[in-house]
Amino acid sequence: MTKISTFILALLAFFVLSCAEDSADISAAASSGTGVGGSLARFTIIGDYLYTVDNTTLATFDISAPEAPEKIDETVVTRGVETIFPLKDHLLLGTQNGMYIYRVSDNGLPAYVSEYQHVVSCDPVVANQNYAYVTLRVSECREAAAGAANTLDVIDISNIESPNLVNSLSLDGPYGLGLDGNVLFVCEGSNGLRVFNLDDPESPEEIRYLNDINAIDVIPLGGTLLVVGTDALIQLDYTDINNIQVISVMSIGA
Repeated sequence: MTKISTFILALLAFFVLSCAEDSADISAAASSGTGVGGSLARFTIIGDYLYTVDNTTLATFDISAPEAPEKIDETVVTRGVETIFPLKDHLLLGTQNGMYIYRVSDNGLPAYVSEYQHVVSCDPVVANQNYAYVTLRVSECREAAAGAANTLDVIDISNIESPNLVNSLSLDGPYGLGLDGNVLFVCEGSNGLRVFNLDDPESPEEIRYLNDINAIDVIPLGGTLLVVGTDALIQLDYTDINNIQVISVMSIGA
């Protein structure tokens, strides 16, 4: 197996994909202009604009001229900003104390819409039009607050201006997650990969548990799942959700 750097892995995970609202429609996705990485991504693309996050800020770059990207805005969000997820004309930011939602205007500039607060935890997020799914992990995060727990939170965002927690499931130690229609993949690091059915979107039902995979983040591609682990990039075929198969394994390292 060929070893590649984690930097190259990040490029693979981000740039091989583009998707629309339904990740199963890859061809339509390619023309949507929305870049999609995993739920742990720190940058994303919507149309002619690149959005990046660091610990405290959301930055906007005009990339309409790709050879000369121009930074056009920097918005202070809060402390502990970790991830960014695009949802049509909105950006969902995962932070250590909550999920922040910004609306992207026609000129590319983000404007604050709403937020959902939780105790201090690591916080990746994925979403569809009605629900956001957030994993909260106590370990590795700065000064986790009393009462913090390892959970999968389900947040109703049908009213984008008033997110509402509707369910919380206990997990071992979740990392990234990925959403494809009514299937939700949740990484548990060395504890494996959990697969949930979302026929009832407010009550995820675990239907598969792959405990022999090291999974930090995932990217669903309409039947093919890219799994990023600590030492490997794995492709899984999940066209038959009852019989998930390994397609390939590529070692990664320094």
